[in-house]
Amino acid sequence: MVEKSLWKSPSIADAIRVLAIEEILEQRVPREVLLVSANRKLHEVLRDLCRTLGISYRWAKGVGRHNGRLSLRAVFVRLPMPLQALISAVPNVWARWPLRRARSSRWFRGERSVFFCSYFFNIDFEQGKAGRFRSRYWGGLHAILKRTQLHANWLQLYVPHAAVPSADAALEHIRRFNQSGSSEEFHIFPEAYLSWSIVASVVKRWLHLNSRYRRLRTINGAFRARISRVSLWPLLQKDWDASMRGSAAVMNLLWIELFDQALRDAPRQDVGFYLCENQAWERAFIHAWRKHGHGELTAVPHATIRFWDLRYFADPRTFQSFGPAELPQPDWVALNGPAAITAYLDAGFPKETIRECEALRYAHASSPHVRARRVLTEGEPLRLLVLTDYLAGSSRRMLELLEAANDHVQLAPTYTVKPHPNFMIDPADFQRLKLNVTTEPLEKSLPNFEVAYAANMTSAALDAYLAGLEVIVMLDDTQLNLSPLRGHTGVTFVSTPRELASALDRAHEHPEAKVTNTDFFFLDPALPRWSRLLP
Repeated sequence: MVEKSLWKSPSIADAIRVLAIEEILEQRVPREVLLVSANRKLHEVLRDLCRTLGISYRWAKGVGRHNGRLSLRAVFVRLPMPLQALISAVPNVWARWPLRRARSSRWFRGERSVFFCSYFFNIDFEQGKAGRFRSRYWGGLHAILKRTQLHANWLQLYVPHAAVPSADAALEHIRRFNQSGSSEEFHIFPEAYLSWSIVASVVKRWLHLNSRYRRLRTINGAFRARISRVSLWPLLQKDWDASMRGSAAVMNLLWIELFDQALRDAPRQDVGFYLCENQAWERAFIHAWRKHGHGELTAVPHATIRFWDLRYFADPRTFQSFGPAELPQPDWVALNGPAAITAYLDAGFPKETIRECEALRYAHASSPHVRARRVLTEGEPLRLLVLTDYLAGSSRRMLELLEAANDHVQLAPTYTVKPHPNFMIDPADFQRLKLNVTTEPLEKSLPNFEVAYAANMTSAALDAYLAGLEVIVMLDDTQLNLSPLRGHTGVTFVSTPRELASALDRAHEHPEAKVTNTDFFFLDPALPRWSRLLP
């Protein structure tokens, strides 16, 4: 639960809504509250709150999102948490077991080496065919490393996706990169250190964690905010259980073991960087980095810092806590622009640990001008680019909303979807839209469209905004407003088919607005800030 991820712990959004409801009830003091929802845990929280406030309460169960059929997934989530952990752990470890073949000790050492922990994802595999490793997360940094003759050690986190669907495919890419860049870079997976002894250690630690879980039966009192009368325990109990004895616990224990082995094997690294999203693996990585005596470590949030993305924020007291239970922290955090720095400072992050860096993922937006928006001639179709999310459910909902709106749109747009690599779209599932699919990088795709229709969570909406497109964002009724464009002018948020249809019909009427890219990011193509961060 240290991640505070709304994706992995959706009940966090419900908890925030409940705290807002508490404020409303205290201010307006209604005679009765009626909850229409199939969410029993939410019912328990609101029932107890109303009882505390002396307000009459009723619950109408409503209808859930499921279709009534019993799926394997539905059966799985009803199993005891420890059994879920074992069932999910076995195929997970089995799928990663072949990565043991990447084991090698060709680490670079010395003051000219620099360490990166990154995702084996969002990589230019066209260049990869020629053996050149180019990650879109790190952009122009590759050229600096080559020019300054720094040797890069890459600890890559394997994520199955369309371009790398299996461990064997990942191994083939790694072999090619290591062979081609043998004098400049070294690539390895944490899973290269998998062994039966690590599996046994994970099982032992997990059993110990289960024992600790049973001794923490009174932990529910910690799930009540100090300034609130709401107990959030019913909403968050499942996440607590998963963190202590479920599949999340097993995976996190595996990360602890793997990073411990990898960073013990690596020679001392004076300087290290890692992609920062406050995932659980990051705490395991930082702990192992410190344990084995490596040097300065910098966290690099690679995208935007969104208001409700709680992963990036913490109670300011966290940064002053020391001792055996302190939260593992990097030495520095490298922020990619004024917007990110403001967000961190407003949340109480210590200013002295912040460094500036160019926004490597947004280098294509470095031009300060906005292209002229093309004027449609009469009868010409509007070209709309659909930017989906990595969550399958959110992506389906936005396309279903577009299907429903299509019946009311007067301009007859053409629809092209750029799916997130984690969830590829099958146009046959949305035949009424006659979808085209593009997998081109955004910087190449965006000039071909007038309007972008973006998922609630995707940072790609900002790319479209900076490119001068009219941007329409779907407000997902299951989520908070996680758009990076929340609060910005010239953006339309929609939640119904009629709203979306109206936004599409009016898209060509909006005047073009000058967008200042530097309000968001540091975009100097020479990357002077990054040059100062490197050895």
